Amino acid sequence: MKRREAREIAVQMLYGLYFEEIPEDQSAFEQLLEQKFNQDISVNEVTFTLDEKDFCINLVKETYLHLQNIDELIKKFSKKWSFERINIIEKSILRLAVTEIEYTDIPQKVAINEAVELAEDFSGQKSKKFVNGILDAIMHREKKDD
Repeated sequence: MKRREAREIAVQMLYGLYFEEIPEDQSAFEQLLEQKFNQDISVNEVTFTLDEKDFCINLVKETYLHLQNIDELIKKFSKKWSFERINIIEKSILRLAVTEIEYTDIPQKVAINEAVELAEDFSGQKSKKFVNGILDAIMHREKKDD
């Protein structure tokens, strides 16, 4: 499964959804996700299996289902940056990674590694370090709570 590519598309979907009015109606929201997914795979000229597509869309759905809690965690651990100062692509990567850490069975270290690589691909070295720092703090917070 091309999970890396699915995560890239999920980040792009989250980025695009940042500028959208998110419908409260579940059916309308799912249609919007389908539309964004199709646009992003078309632009990126990639093809996905049904499982890969489901993985991608479910990550984005799960992110929006828990968005308030996810954003609160990011705010709590981005001590030197106000949440509003975090650029949209980094915010999208962080949201996706926190979703994987908190709400999926994907190992935390895998989620963090993928997010760090996405940050480097989309934004560069400084972004990579920033994303890693926040996610590492979130992961260690989890270990202390257990």
